[in-house]
Amino acid sequence: MLKDFRVWIATKLNPSQPTIASEFGDAASENTVDYETAYREIGVINRAVEMIINGCLEVPFIVKGGAEKKVDKILNWRPNPFQDSVLFWRQCYLDFLIVGDIFIYFDSAAEGGALYRLPAKNVTVVPDTRTFIKGYEYQITNGQSSLADLFGTGKPKKDDTNAIWYDKDDVIHIQNDNDETPFRGVSRLKPINRLLELYYTLTEFQRLFFTNGAIPGLVLTTDNILSKPIKARLLAEWREAYSVIQKGARSTAILDGGLKLDRLTNTNFKEMDFEASIERLQEDMVSELGVPYMLLQSGNNANITPNQQVFYTHTVIPLLLRVASAFAHRFGPDIEIYPDKLALSALRPDAKVEATYHATLVNSGIETPNEARVALRLEKSTEAHMDKIRIPQNITGSATNPSLGGRPTGTSK
Repeated sequence: MLKDFRVWIATKLNPSQPTIASEFGDAASENTVDYETAYREIGVINRAVEMIINGCLEVPFIVKGGAEKKVDKILNWRPNPFQDSVLFWRQCYLDFLIVGDIFIYFDSAAEGGALYRLPAKNVTVVPDTRTFIKGYEYQITNGQSSLADLFGTGKPKKDDTNAIWYDKDDVIHIQNDNDETPFRGVSRLKPINRLLELYYTLTEFQRLFFTNGAIPGLVLTTDNILSKPIKARLLAEWREAYSVIQKGARSTAILDGGLKLDRLTNTNFKEMDFEASIERLQEDMVSELGVPYMLLQSGNNANITPNQQVFYTHTVIPLLLRVASAFAHRFGPDIEIYPDKLALSALRPDAKVEATYHATLVNSGIETPNEARVALRLEKSTEAHMDKIRIPQNITGSATNPSLGGRPTGTSK
């Protein structure tokens, strides 16, 4: 008890934390149904999300110090006994993009540790009035809360049988930026919500237009002056006869009594296709997600390499840095975790330029040949001299003092 009190005294607390916790309260997920639907139904959104996920999976994490072997194993190779790393991280990154958060339960009791994904949309963050996060509640929606007792990990709260409780140290939380609460992230698709609504409006109008036989608005004209009863009856009969347009065919209207047909607009079928508008919306949407639209287009392009560099530098790497920072915070402070950028060919320097750079460092006595080989992603040499610094030699001589420099003297060959 005294030890806990000393730890509490030694911890520097935020005086504003009680107010922050009270102001924002428990942080549950936003309604992400629209974003999930967009991911499933809009091809360009699905492709952009998949590109971000695939890009993240191409980059391994480098782990140094601390529990290096354990963390490297669960991060890069085997997160748990039941899932491979690709499947596990694909689901996690999809949560981040659609919901805005990744919640990972760390089972420290398992041999070597194990990571388990908690579906982000079912997790509620419970703030603490003294520190920052008190814990996490996983909301159970299928009525199986009693099964939690079978596991030695999360247990149902005493006052809420529909949620499984996890202590703050049991969950690794990676969150996207959110200006509304410090405890939850926001979906990457939220900034394009307005564009999604416009996209749905355009495509729905286009679908209904062609479903109804592609008939533009019409105006009936006549030279006679019609009384109100006749005009009302004529309009009612017209609506009744032609309000239901059959799919895939035009309906024929029979006009008599001097009635004439005139177009309401001069819109043609090409303008009704909205092809240019829809493509521009698609380009704006994927650009908001951080994917250059050029990467989604087929064909060769001379600017593809710069666009790949922009994609990895400003979209993929920042996401991976969030993951690395969260794991370093959980397993730190004597551990360093960062994404291996050189694993990406798009971010790797030109081979010739890189080789010349390291050759200069070796010949200048700044690094050993083996250090240069490692930097060039080559195996170390077993030769003894490859681990020694080379001392630069002045073999050109001195213009002011001929006794300095020049060819080395001695009998050695």
